Amino acid sequence: MSGSVSPIASNPSSTSGALASTPPTTQVGPQANDAQMNQFLTLLVAQLQNQDPMNPTDPTQFVSELAQFSTVEQLVNGNNTLGTISSGINSLGLGQYVGLINQQVSATATSLTIPTSGSPPAMNYNVTTSGLTNVNVAITNSSGTVVRSIPVTGTSGTVPFDGNAANGQPLPPGQYGVSLVGTGSSGQVSAGTLTTSGTVSEVNQGSDGTWQLQFQDGSTVPASSVSSVL
Repeated sequence: MSGSVSPIASNPSSTSGALASTPPTTQVGPQANDAQMNQFLTLLVAQLQNQDPMNPTDPTQFVSELAQFSTVEQLVNGNNTLGTISSGINSLGLGQYVGLINQQVSATATSLTIPTSGSPPAMNYNVTTSGLTNVNVAITNSSGTVVRSIPVTGTSGTVPFDGNAANGQPLPPGQYGVSLVGTGSSGQVSAGTLTTSGTVSEVNQGSDGTWQLQFQDGSTVPASSVSSVL
């Protein structure tokens, strides 16, 4: 080990001259032009070029820095591998859901899409909490404000929604939250579940990485909320 590093310690000026005349490195193995790799090499070369001739770099420290460089390389390789695995998983998700195109599915509804034209799809409700009053479907905007409440009766049925607010004016197109709620002894609580159904026309991946199914009427549901294929 000492034979390979002693020239750096014993003759730093010649080493600096050789390094100065060496063309800059632009390829770093499989991490060609990797910014972090090249920054590390630039700092290491600058240290060797500017070391004190009367107090040259300790070979032990030099070997330690090379070990750090190797560690950085392994971390970069690990990140690249994880990225490849993540892409593979996303591809599997697309392959899983693309088979639902042109299929009619039923999905748990926690949101609905008001299209630019036409009415949103009807929702089915299933009341699972007994002893509640004022059971209704609450429709909320992006701020969580209830913009429409649609009363329901019985334990199950269908809720039509015309896309209008409580004052009868059309709501702006977009995504709205929906929930089945009722009033109990402790106040407003969840009363059960809502479901919606439609024929899948597209499969899209959201900015958060989750998969969304778009129905032929333009509404969307999370792919993970699908409960059955009809």
